[in-house]
Amino acid sequence: MRKFELELDSVKGRLLEMGEVAERMVARASEALVQRDRKIVADVLDGEETLDRLQVEIDGEAVRLITVYTPTAKDLRFLLMVVRINTEIERIGDQAVNNCEYVEMFLSNPPARPLHDLSRMTDIACEMVHGALAALASEDVEMARRVVALDDQVDALNQQTFTDLLVDCADNDAETIKRSMSLILLARSLERIADHAVNICEEVVFLVKGEDIRHQP
Repeated sequence: MRKFELELDSVKGRLLEMGEVAERMVARASEALVQRDRKIVADVLDGEETLDRLQVEIDGEAVRLITVYTPTAKDLRFLLMVVRINTEIERIGDQAVNNCEYVEMFLSNPPARPLHDLSRMTDIACEMVHGALAALASEDVEMARRVVALDDQVDALNQQTFTDLLVDCADNDAETIKRSMSLILLARSLERIADHAVNICEEVVFLVKGEDIRHQP
């Protein structure tokens, strides 16, 4: 049994390692937005291959542990959580890559208005990813719930950004419309990153308390 516990700790460590890669990708994508630096974009794209490799390895290890040890109760919940969080982390990385693609769309034609709401969305999304991974590492339910509570702010900022950018499109200028659409997509991607952070936190609650809080208000 001691060997099984060590292997559980190992797979959790790999999952947190994957989370660190995804968190760095999100942060660097945010830097690319602020600094408009294509070198940073390239750095984010380099992380995608690492995430893909870790996802396959972690899924394989979780399946192996379930097959070999036929765990029950919390250990089984843990391995189910690993598989689901593994997917959420990989999708966070995908959204970071998407962000860089949207940043590329307007690097040569920067927005006319200050992007205060988008900047705030970026900060909160990064905070949520960091908090979700910290809650996972320490199996801290209260921290997980605090991260979930931040999601309403991201949703509100996303809606406000969408409204503001639609106003910019009203003059029917092709370049303005193209730029605004890329920023709308960027805001949507940040909102999805926040959703994935929420999903990770829901899995932490499921692990620790055996309570499924998905789809609750």
